[in-house]
Amino acid sequence: MTSGGAGLRRLLWLRLAPALPFAGGALACRAAGRPGLAALLGLAALAFALGQRLALRARCGLALALVLVFAACWHWPGAASRLALLLPVLADLAMAAHFGATLRPGREPLIARYDRFDPASDPAESAGYTRGLTRLWALLFLALAPLHAVLLAGLGLPPVPVMAATFALMLGVFLGEHAVRSRRFPRLGGATPARTLRAVVAAHTARHHA
Repeated sequence: MTSGGAGLRRLLWLRLAPALPFAGGALACRAAGRPGLAALLGLAALAFALGQRLALRARCGLALALVLVFAACWHWPGAASRLALLLPVLADLAMAAHFGATLRPGREPLIARYDRFDPASDPAESAGYTRGLTRLWALLFLALAPLHAVLLAGLGLPPVPVMAATFALMLGVFLGEHAVRSRRFPRLGGATPARTLRAVVAAHTARHHA
């Protein structure tokens, strides 16, 4: 096993292990025809996955919000079914905040941090590009939130095709961005998803060792 593969396994374990029981329970409940309970467990999985990057005060606030949501769904059973439709919206907003928070003054843009761990890149040369790319992903997730709210909650469309179309869009943006970067910075070599993944793993591994 290469060091990159070991780093990826460690990253996945540290980031995903706490959320796996909830995610597994959500899938099981969904398969059993319990969308409301599946939504609650899915929300818990999302909170555990995102909460690891938050400060202690923010974690406590997230935990309190989760308890209040569970209490509301216990008191109003219909709320859980509606939550199932809103989960994609909550995920969109969480990811928009994840990217957008790193654009604040004094912070390093998220993709600029990843770029710094790419040995083939030149962070000084690509600083403007990586900041703009971080902003693009934040705006993309922000735009998807109301779209998902309308499609899934307002029009009652089946969620699977909607989410499949969303995934196809994001994959297209991800792959297309690599083509644009390769043309804009030809001397740095071809930008590939594999190179990006290695940089992301290295950045997160360094963060956990810090």
